[in-house]
Amino acid sequence: MKIPNELVHALRGPTTDLAKDVGQAIWESTLDGNSLGKIPVVSGILAMGEGVAAVRDRLFARKVFEFLKGVNNLPASERARVVDEIAGSESKRERLGELLLDKLDRADPVHKPQMLAKLYVAVGRRQIPAPDFDRLSDMIINVFLGDLRDIARRREVADVENSRRFALQATGYLAWEIDQTYAGGGASLKWNITSDGGVILDHCLTDLN
Repeated sequence: MKIPNELVHALRGPTTDLAKDVGQAIWESTLDGNSLGKIPVVSGILAMGEGVAAVRDRLFARKVFEFLKGVNNLPASERARVVDEIAGSESKRERLGELLLDKLDRADPVHKPQMLAKLYVAVGRRQIPAPDFDRLSDMIINVFLGDLRDIARRREVADVENSRRFALQATGYLAWEIDQTYAGGGASLKWNITSDGGVILDHCLTDLN
């Protein structure tokens, strides 16, 4: 079975032993094929067994693990419902798996997979509409986490350096409007956190390891 299908299968199936059986310590030691093969779900996704592993990158393995560990907070029925709502049809499930794997591949090894998992959980709990998942997940992947943490402390744009505000605008977290114009030319800007930015701050930035 292809890796994208394995990921969707993992999301739709029971992963109750995932967090229990695998501690964070496994990622601090040498992660070889034998270790991966003993991890529920991850062993299937990484196609460990006879032959060559379908995914060789240990960092990628960790990203998949961190995502699945966070998603494990949802009951299996809710995880499956999110797959159905995001994919729309059975024929599009493999495409959903490809999109998730691409996002995980572009993420850092720890924090962004955790944030993506929190986003998935929020969709499962109906706190975020399923159609928003793709857009919000790209916002998570593209933002510099240091900028996001600056604005998360007090939800004050003033805590973000002027030079970084346009970066947060480019990734969808901030928006500006003209505050005042001056007779001699020029203007001052009024910055605000966007509604999408607020959703991510509310649901995806808490208790990151």
